Amino acid sequence: MPQEPELHYPPPLGRPLSPRPAPPSDEGLRRVTPQQVLLAAGAVAVVVAGAASLSLVGRLGSTVLALAATAASVRSARRGLRASEETLAIAAVSLAVLGDRAGSTGRGVLVLGLLAGLWWLLGRIAPSTVTWPVAAWLSAQFAVLVALTGGDPAALPQVAALLGTAVAGLLVASRARRPVALIALVTAAPWWITGVVAGLRLVWTTTSGSTAVPTGLLLVAAAGALLALRRRPSLRPLLGPRPTVPVLAGGVTGASVAGVLQALGPAGVPTAGYVGLVTAALVGQFASPGPRSLLRPAGLALAATATGASVVRLLVDGHLTALALLLLTAAAPAVLVAARQPADRPGALPVTVGCLAGSALLAEADGSLTPGGTGPLLLALAVLALAAATLERHSRSEVPLAASAVLVGVVAVAHLGRTGHAAAASVGLAVLGAALVGYASRTERVPARALGCAALVGAAWLAVGDAGVRVPEAYTLPLAAVLLLYAGRRLRTAGSWTSWGPALVAAFGPSVVLSLVQPDLLRVLLVVLAATLTTITATGAAVRAPFLVGATSLVVVAVGRLAAVLPAAGSVAVAVAGVLLLAVGASYESRRRQAREAVASLADMR
Repeated sequence: MPQEPELHYPPPLGRPLSPRPAPPSDEGLRRVTPQQVLLAAGAVAVVVAGAASLSLVGRLGSTVLALAATAASVRSARRGLRASEETLAIAAVSLAVLGDRAGSTGRGVLVLGLLAGLWWLLGRIAPSTVTWPVAAWLSAQFAVLVALTGGDPAALPQVAALLGTAVAGLLVASRARRPVALIALVTAAPWWITGVVAGLRLVWTTTSGSTAVPTGLLLVAAAGALLALRRRPSLRPLLGPRPTVPVLAGGVTGASVAGVLQALGPAGVPTAGYVGLVTAALVGQFASPGPRSLLRPAGLALAATATGASVVRLLVDGHLTALALLLLTAAAPAVLVAARQPADRPGALPVTVGCLAGSALLAEADGSLTPGGTGPLLLALAVLALAAATLERHSRSEVPLAASAVLVGVVAVAHLGRTGHAAAASVGLAVLGAALVGYASRTERVPARALGCAALVGAAWLAVGDAGVRVPEAYTLPLAAVLLLYAGRRLRTAGSWTSWGPALVAAFGPSVVLSLVQPDLLRVLLVVLAATLTTITATGAAVRAPFLVGATSLVVVAVGRLAAVLPAAGSVAVAVAGVLLLAVGASYESRRRQAREAVASLADMR
């Protein structure tokens, strides 16, 4: 059945007709109003007409047009015509800039300064117009640029101008409306970076206190102005991650303080380090640990920068005693920060260990400690740090503290070995390995257990090599013992091949092979005795791996030596072992018949 055509009724009388929808190609033009086109075209025409002539009459004409556009903009602002006031203000600013034909630098600075003041005043009269404060700020920057042309960029007046402009821009960004604040922040960033770099260079290269002190104060002011920006929520997305601005401000302040102190005299270098330590202690005691805190990251950055600069300078100058005392003192605020702020423990505790270790090494280099006493001192520090890491188990600070302890322990062992005494290095390695195994047994850290066992094996091998022992079992048996230690509790719970197997193979394998290729009666007797005892013990404990390894070793040695001419003692040893195994086997069969709890077959062994 065909559809009836759709009927379109006319709209009721008195209601205007709705406009036809614009084609898709004209969709972008719907955002542009005729008012905007008229204002833009008129402003361009007026600016071009006013700036087209370079004669005196043309300049007077552009000035008159600029004043008229300014008055019209202020009047439009009072009437609430936002587009008109901004367009007329832009036209007035353009006429004023293009109409200026100042020739000398001094006149250019004066004119730009007067224009900046005039536009700032217009911004106070018409606060709704964005163009006036933006034009005032840009004119002030151009005035500074003109004034700096041809000057020494490393001189105090130039640095003051750079940092002063940067501080002014940051203050404008922290207080002005959002559009003006964004422009001020973007344009002040180059001034801030250039001024900070030039200021730090000046404060670290000058030896005059009259130059260093005002430069340092300007740098501190620039850092404070940057830190104040974090208090304005609308600007935070432009400032990067939350700690970026506080850390940057604190770093600049710390570097400037250290530079000023070192310029005042030789005593200022260690003083800068102690200023940083005091700052760190105060921050750890009083600063809020909240995520929105600005004082805490800024203060810690200041302390780290000032102390780090002092450490580097003392190290370069060769003042090792002062540096050792500074590092020893630095451990105190690190401990205080770790105690007061649990969130800082992952960083504060390793810093404590590193400061104490560095202080000991520097004291030895300076002659305050004997070479023989530094190694044991570092080793004791490593053991204490591992004990502290055990107390911090399952927390975020455990692994960093343990890693720092291992690093200090390695340095201690290397220091002991550098003195030329292998026995001392072996003892130190054994102590470190035992401490690591003890730490791993409490925290269940498999890498720490493996590292500790490796250290114990290395200590045993180092001691054997230093003693001049060439018997292979002197190397294989310690390895087997440490493999059993590495297995630990798994010897009673896990499968026998995974827990017992590696140690048994390391213990019996090389000795069994040597018993076949070298006719050494003592080795044959010891291997037969060990294999017999292992087999008998494993039979009673119902453990498969020792049982099979012991029995296989005994059979291989017996059959292998049967092909050779055994001495009487060797034959007697094999016969006695065979009789013992036969007796154990017969007893085992008898007990199987009498007790149902006995192991039924080899497969029942774990």
